[in-house]
Amino acid sequence: MAEAIINSASRKGQISGFINENVILSMSQMEKSKAGHFNNWILVFDWTDGNFVTWEMVSRDSDAATEAYLRYESEFPEDENKEVVMIGTSNVSNIQHTHSHYFGIDHHNTALEGMEKSIIGLSKRSKVDVGARRILMTMKNRTFWGPKKVMVATLKNHFCGNIASFDYSLDELRALDVVIGTDPISLDVRKRTVIDDLI
Repeated sequence: MAEAIINSASRKGQISGFINENVILSMSQMEKSKAGHFNNWILVFDWTDGNFVTWEMVSRDSDAATEAYLRYESEFPEDENKEVVMIGTSNVSNIQHTHSHYFGIDHHNTALEGMEKSIIGLSKRSKVDVGARRILMTMKNRTFWGPKKVMVATLKNHFCGNIASFDYSLDELRALDVVIGTDPISLDVRKRTVIDDLI
């Protein structure tokens, strides 16, 4: 349906979005001093408004580059819709092609495919409430799977203390058979795919 609307629009060429070439031009200017060398770049992208926050050429030394990357990661957290990426290249203009999704040049078919996957994912996630998803994520991140168990009281009071619906949400997960045991409990390894879909 959405694809039909895009294709029938009288200005369909303009719907594909803004191509941000200024970033590449600026990066190319910075690269001139080290042309022909393999350079590391850190890019920070803000998914809220679809723009770059900043970019920097960083050291080719792996330890220094990693340190810079970690600094950017802490300054621009993912939960604020920021994405930090480090890219190595000998020609910065290649980035526009290898990472085209940052430059607004992905074809609308790609965007529609991504939207379809998101809708399917949301429909699966809506089978459980927010509290149940947070319990699943906590147990998964802390690797409470199979034989590695956690006491319900510890999970409720220590790891998931801010989930008001904890008891109801845990009952919901038990009804779906993704949590095994009475107390202590763990995630059922055989239900890993189901759990990933619910999260």
